[in-house]
Amino acid sequence: MKIAVALIAALAACTPAALAAREVAVSVDARAQPWDVDANKEMKFGKGDGAAPVVVPGFEDMAGANVAIFPLADGVTTVDGQQVGPEGVAGDVADDLRMKKKRVYPSLYTPKVLYPVYRHALMAVFTDGEGRLVGRPFPVGSGVRVGVPDDAIALNLGFNDITFEDNSGAMTVVVEVPDE
Repeated sequence: MKIAVALIAALAACTPAALAAREVAVSVDARAQPWDVDANKEMKFGKGDGAAPVVVPGFEDMAGANVAIFPLADGVTTVDGQQVGPEGVAGDVADDLRMKKKRVYPSLYTPKVLYPVYRHALMAVFTDGEGRLVGRPFPVGSGVRVGVPDDAIALNLGFNDITFEDNSGAMTVVVEVPDE
């Protein structure tokens, strides 16, 4: 009887949405910027030396669906000779910090309620078919579940940095995409 009750409870926890999700694993290069600055000229950041963001497609007609984004524990990147996890460089708050020559971190554009955002933290943002931001960027940290905004067709992943060329390594990130 106890086994039957446990089985029923386990099946009840598996909602149709959870059963209908597919996992997409991507490798995010340490030099990846979170969005294409050319497609979002009003939201510039950094020196312009970053690699293209990692784009996870497949969010057409999914407005309001929940998406889980979580980095795998074995992924680290190297910044200034230091290994860094998805939360970024501990204690090195970037938030809305402006550097010399008026360069800003991508975290300037995140909602302030999500601060602190650390330097080289893993970030995500939804985009449309032209690579323009749909909604505001957000830090991923050790994992996050977010709703897909209207008009989003892809999710971009990259890092909160100003200078990308000296970064190395990659981080594996899993995105749970609801099936249509």
